[in-house]
Amino acid sequence: MIRTKKVNCNLCKSADSAVLFNARDRLHGIGDMFTYAQCNECGLVYMNPQVVLEDIKNLYPADYAPHSTTGKGIGFRVISSQNKIRKIPVIGYFLKKLINVKITDKVYRKLDSQSRVLDVGCGSGAFLNGLRADKNCEVFGVDISETAVSEAKKSYGLDIFKGNITEVPFPDSHFDIITAWWYLEHVPEPDTTIAKISSLLKHNGYCIIGVPNFNSFCAKRFKDKWYHLDCPRHLCIWTPHAITRLLDKHGLTVTKIIYDKTPWGLLGSLQYSLYGDNINPKYRNRLRSSLLLWILLLPFTMLMSLLKKSDIIVVYAQKTTGEPAVT
Repeated sequence: MIRTKKVNCNLCKSADSAVLFNARDRLHGIGDMFTYAQCNECGLVYMNPQVVLEDIKNLYPADYAPHSTTGKGIGFRVISSQNKIRKIPVIGYFLKKLINVKITDKVYRKLDSQSRVLDVGCGSGAFLNGLRADKNCEVFGVDISETAVSEAKKSYGLDIFKGNITEVPFPDSHFDIITAWWYLEHVPEPDTTIAKISSLLKHNGYCIIGVPNFNSFCAKRFKDKWYHLDCPRHLCIWTPHAITRLLDKHGLTVTKIIYDKTPWGLLGSLQYSLYGDNINPKYRNRLRSSLLLWILLLPFTMLMSLLKKSDIIVVYAQKTTGEPAVT
């Protein structure tokens, strides 16, 4: 049984909110029904009642895809399909340049062997491994999952800190870049998380955060069947306004927001809308991992990106407060 408790807004702590909808886990079938509300003060969408801190670990099955590098788990076919597309000669190169929301900002071109990068919620360490191979920089990771930490060490030889970002042993002003890919929506105390990230960054360092976007077309259209709701693992669903407010509070100035162009979220939402979930073996991944639909829907999701209505966003913010670090 997953325990929950009533909470105030995870961002501004206001108790003034409006219920949006009830939702269930359509990807792994964990728990029963969960309620999402929107804060009337800051606009953040959050689960309320919310899963208690001690039970959050129970929301992640043993085969949770981001924690593994193996072919297990129902999300692996989607990852495999994406990798197949990127390996297509010429087309794969073009698509990689066109749709990659992670490595597109000029700050990455400045990385070298003297740079330090921390990835928060690093999962199995695939991103850090690729970055280390490409830029030869020092890479560090943190994750609460024993499975993820073990996979990162076994597959890539990475030494990952197991625990919460607030517990890491690193000194202040230690990192040039801190990334958090699809992490902030999972934590019940985003204010504490961003405060720690800001303290760990060097003066003029960057944090780069990827989150689902509740202002997206799919979020408004599919509601509780929106793929990136990922109930009940996502406790907070962000908007550009809400995350900018949070980052600014901790001396992190947003310099750029990238709106994703890929159709994966739309495919997942269509899967949920038509079949109810992605659990039943009879229908599992029928739409969610379709390469043909991916190609057909790409023009639409590219348009949504231009209109700033993408499913997910990547936010670049620079630390603009505090004195330059002494190195």
